[in-house]
Amino acid sequence: MPKTASGNPLVWLLPALWCLPAQPQASPSPTEAPAAEVYLVPFSHLDLFWGGTREECLSRGNRIITRAIQLAERHPEFRFLLEDNVFVANFVESSRGTPELEALKRLVKEGRIEIAPKWAGIYQNLPRGEAQIRNLAYGKQYARQVFGVDPKVAHLGDLPGYTWQYPQVLSKAGTPYMVMTRMGPPDRSLFRWKAPDGSSVLAWHSFKGYSWGVSLGLHRDLDEARLARLVKDVADVQATTSGPVFLAWGTDLWAPNEKLIENAAFLNRQLAPTRFRLATPAEYFQAAASAPGIPEVTGEIPSSWANILTSMGHIWPPALAAGDALLNAEKFAAISYALGYSDYPEQEFESLWRKALESMDHNNYGQGGETGDERKVGYARFAILRGGEILRDSLRNIAERVRSSLSRSHAVVVFNPLSWARDDVVKAHVTLYGDVGAFDIGDYKRAMRLVDEAGTSVPFYVAEFSENISRALEIVFIARGVPSLGYKTYYLVPAEKADDFPNACDLKLDSDLDLKQPRRVVGAEVLEHEHYRVSVDRATGRVEIFDKALNRTVAKDLEIAASEERGGNPLALEPQTGRTIINVISRVELEENNPVRTVMRITGDLAGIPIVQRVTLYRGLKKIDFENTVDWRPGRFLKIEQHFPCQHPNAQIRYGIPFGSASAADVVPNAGPHFSDEVPKEIWKQWRQIQDWVFAGNPEWGVTISADRQLITLADGVIRVGMLRGTRFNPLNIMRAGRLYLHQQPPAATYVFRYSLTSGRGDWAAAKSWRAGMGFSTPLVAVAALNELSQKSLPPSQSFCTLGADNLVVSALKKADRGGEVVLRVFEMRGAAAETPLELLGRKRSFRMTNLLEEEMRSGEQETLRVSPYEISTLRVRLR
Repeated sequence: MPKTASGNPLVWLLPALWCLPAQPQASPSPTEAPAAEVYLVPFSHLDLFWGGTREECLSRGNRIITRAIQLAERHPEFRFLLEDNVFVANFVESSRGTPELEALKRLVKEGRIEIAPKWAGIYQNLPRGEAQIRNLAYGKQYARQVFGVDPKVAHLGDLPGYTWQYPQVLSKAGTPYMVMTRMGPPDRSLFRWKAPDGSSVLAWHSFKGYSWGVSLGLHRDLDEARLARLVKDVADVQATTSGPVFLAWGTDLWAPNEKLIENAAFLNRQLAPTRFRLATPAEYFQAAASAPGIPEVTGEIPSSWANILTSMGHIWPPALAAGDALLNAEKFAAISYALGYSDYPEQEFESLWRKALESMDHNNYGQGGETGDERKVGYARFAILRGGEILRDSLRNIAERVRSSLSRSHAVVVFNPLSWARDDVVKAHVTLYGDVGAFDIGDYKRAMRLVDEAGTSVPFYVAEFSENISRALEIVFIARGVPSLGYKTYYLVPAEKADDFPNACDLKLDSDLDLKQPRRVVGAEVLEHEHYRVSVDRATGRVEIFDKALNRTVAKDLEIAASEERGGNPLALEPQTGRTIINVISRVELEENNPVRTVMRITGDLAGIPIVQRVTLYRGLKKIDFENTVDWRPGRFLKIEQHFPCQHPNAQIRYGIPFGSASAADVVPNAGPHFSDEVPKEIWKQWRQIQDWVFAGNPEWGVTISADRQLITLADGVIRVGMLRGTRFNPLNIMRAGRLYLHQQPPAATYVFRYSLTSGRGDWAAAKSWRAGMGFSTPLVAVAALNELSQKSLPPSQSFCTLGADNLVVSALKKADRGGEVVLRVFEMRGAAAETPLELLGRKRSFRMTNLLEEEMRSGEQETLRVSPYEISTLRVRLR
């Protein structure tokens, strides 16, 4: 990933050394070096998209791999690490039939060149947990199938944050070791990193940076100054561990040379008794595992590059959505397959996942230029498009088999991709057709009703309709009790007259007084239904929410605001002026009030940036949705945020992370940024990257905020959710027509940000905050089924997968990678043990436990699923 660049156009002449922090230039005598065991690990940080286009980076990777092979053939002591198997696979594919490929396979088998247990260099905090599993699964499978080896060390080069459940993911994927190259605790280099469930991995933290060996000049002549620097650095690191020292040589797309090998022997002569050994990471950890007194740490490490989520808002949301699209598609493709309705597109899923993982690579604004970033977004959008097609094909296969007892109806089958029954809003497209002529729909044009399987009328709203040969409707309604990983069917039927339902909210609008009392001070528009009373101040646009069950105000002064900056970059340079820019309101108006929802529109202007916020309440749902639309143009150096002030003076904060949750205090002790391309620690301390939700409250009551953006800032009694941040330049030095070009970001576009708020008694666990967040990110999906004539085999509603424990979440349902079984993965959310039978496709099933690679454990068939607190469990279920 890029490092903070200066304005000097000659900076490109300084290869990756500029990414390193300045080191003290002490000059102790080499003979004073303390005895140490130093494992010198040559590698190349094989950045995808950073050093050129994807193809150029892969081609450079081929050259680096070839050089490593040549050195290994000439020098038996030489070792080399290949960080990610996307580069290995490219070499294999482009080197078929060559002696180099056969040599690589032999050297890997001999353990002299080590390949990775992961596919690509993806971020830790940003993707879904399932993306981390797939990254390991594809990497491990490739290494086993092509090279016959089982890699044990995940080398995480240049990643500026680490998610708390990753030790469990590694452990359950047969990967007991990892190398952390940023942000770890500088007071301990070798430690056991423990996940919330208690599992752990042995980790090395290279606090001198992933390019440490390059900065020491180990590939050059070692003069007195370099030796002195080496001695001091090794002593600094040795003071933080009871084990041997891991000294990696390598940086972005660098190739090893003969001098590196010569210098290892030279150092053994010059700095004895300290011993330098060329090694792979696996060889290092085999020795380090027996070190005495290895400390244990626990917690997450929030990213120091979280600004990418606001400054690169056009790039990262599609990457996250790609994973969601593939997970939903897998679930219902597996169900359709298990029911015998269709084949499972296994190879296509693997191809789509690999491209989605490449879209999550940790590089942007590289030498590949905008082409590289556009390609990353393209990979994500392709996974969204094709994953969506697979999902819709699978849903159609099911929906077409759902029975109806009504002679004249248009069925709307509502699917729930999550593992609990849900009440939620549905947006459905339904085209009306006549019996013979498509246009023969006079009975529907007269009046319609929406009914459930029992014939009970359901309020609905036609948001839009279009006509040519018939009529197509966009309808909105609230579906209730949609079964877990299943469906519920609603029917649009003709009627003599439409049902008469009250509107979603009662209104007390200050604007109604404008004609009667124009000479007055404006007040607030008030919306009220069975759960909330919401006030929107007409002057400030601020929103206040009163919870009627709690009999108290649960949110006050919700608003959009911005912090002014002097023009930084998308990573770490955040020069604040200290001024806050307010959203100046021009209009507050009622946009909708119908039997399904009430929408209030707030129009404002933030330093010349048009802002529209919609506040939506739903009939019968205890939640309030916020949709913010920003018409952005570059050139304004503002950090725009949605503010959610906390009503508790000392609110407890908890938020979603991959495979679980964390509190604001759950950070690895002493961890944090310390390189020049990372934000200052004081800013970082307030940052968190969330998945789906954040809770603020106490054991008595609290508020859950769901968000489709991941960066939040915790400060001064308010949760600030990042929307957009305008920057003046990016870390890539771009010369156009002989002049340095400042690439301002984000690009001009209309950006939409969505949030939801709910409140209630109890803490986050009692509120099941994760359900609100995951439901917000995974909406119900409606499919119209318009053939009522054929024979149908499925009931109007059904759950395909049911678990009896409400603290378990299904993260994946898919066909097994090998064999015809179905694989189900669940994780525990609340921190309490769970025990439940598994009901799949309508009956209880036995299953076998597996690791994350779907390899069966020696526990035999089980009838009851037992999950420990915060555990990730994977089940293999035989269907027939």
